[in-house]
Amino acid sequence: MNRGILGILLLLSTLTASAQYGGDWVVGGRVNYVGGGKIVTPDRGRVNTGFTLKVAPSLAYFIRNGIALGVITSYEFMKDSQGHQHTGEVLPFLRYDVGGGSVRFFMQLESGCGWGKSRMKEGADGKHFLWTTNLKPGLFIRITDHWAAEATFSCLQYKHVKATDLDSGESVVRDKWDFTWLDISFGVAAILKL
Repeated sequence: MNRGILGILLLLSTLTASAQYGGDWVVGGRVNYVGGGKIVTPDRGRVNTGFTLKVAPSLAYFIRNGIALGVITSYEFMKDSQGHQHTGEVLPFLRYDVGGGSVRFFMQLESGCGWGKSRMKEGADGKHFLWTTNLKPGLFIRITDHWAAEATFSCLQYKHVKATDLDSGESVVRDKWDFTWLDISFGVAAILKL
């Protein structure tokens, strides 16, 4: 880690080492974009691999110092050479902050449902329903009394998906465990005392 970044983190942690979060509301949000780039095909052509854009506002309440309950609502749009897909999700979560002060590591457990539709260039369009459970470590940095930055940096996920072909009505069900080391997400949060 760069010494400058480490120094800034240490300084921030000592500035408000007595910050208490019990009773605070946190209104936050994240915007994630993943661009797939291009791949070279065997015939030396180039194919755009698509992109994913996800917007995820959240609301949480610290029931006591270090423990928060909340909900994330998200919209995700994915597009590639095959077509595009829209997905909405509602994920209630429980978050446990480790340590004190303005810089805190946390572990967040999310579990909820989602639904969406896909439009294909070739073949049948579809709809899907999913149930997902995520475990994400992260970092919460309280910049001022009313603003914070947060990041998550990996994800252990269980996902149950039921995809239905809109033409035939046939459904396929998939259950999958996955660990993504570089599932990185950044966000900002407003801290409210009501």
